[in-house]
Amino acid sequence: MTTVLITGAAGNVAGQLRPGLEGLDLRVTDRRAVPGWGPAEVVTGDLADPAFAARAVDGVDTVIHLAANPVPSALWADLRGPNVGAAATLLDAAAAAGVAKVVLATSIHVAGGHVRAGKVIVEPSWQARPCCRYGATKAFAEAYGYAAAATSGTSVLCLRLGLCLPAPTTTGNLAEWLAPADLRRLVRGALAAEVRYGVYFGVSANTRRLFDLGNAREELGYEPVLDSELFAHTVRTGPPGLCAVKE
Repeated sequence: MTTVLITGAAGNVAGQLRPGLEGLDLRVTDRRAVPGWGPAEVVTGDLADPAFAARAVDGVDTVIHLAANPVPSALWADLRGPNVGAAATLLDAAAAAGVAKVVLATSIHVAGGHVRAGKVIVEPSWQARPCCRYGATKAFAEAYGYAAAATSGTSVLCLRLGLCLPAPTTTGNLAEWLAPADLRRLVRGALAAEVRYGVYFGVSANTRRLFDLGNAREELGYEPVLDSELFAHTVRTGPPGLCAVKE
């Protein structure tokens, strides 16, 4: 049976993804306690440590890398270890161990600088243009993932996830919402895809579109079914969820 390593297993996104991983042999890891994963093998440690990363990926076929500091306003000192060091070390360890695939969670903040009041639909093929330090660390992870895929037998699929919550919180994040059920569809599609390297936006089928899902549909078979417009008249008014970028 295929063994899948889930990093950042104690986090919010992993918790929403968990019901979509039934039937897989799981190993899970985080720097803190990891409750709620049933029979999954649990290993605890810091993925920025090469020895621990090598132990975490040993015998694994696929990695779903969710571990990161997810705060867009975080400072570099708080992002460097979990978002840059750990991502690079994990990718190096996966390539060295002959892991077949890494599904790498990045963020729509990688492309936040392209968003201009909904004037254009952002394409995943466009050059990275982060809207914050957090987005810049995820752009680094995508680039490092490309290098890993180009120089090893490990394929890397980068999923630029939007707001992963059961419901939008304000009108400002209606365009970037990713429903838990659609998150599971996206990740399962990435697990099944035969792609060497790819970058895909991960949002739901939102009426207020900002990000193109064409290649996710074509290459991952991703067909989101939830639309944030269901919440448009019940959530509070708020500013755009992506960081402000000066025109």
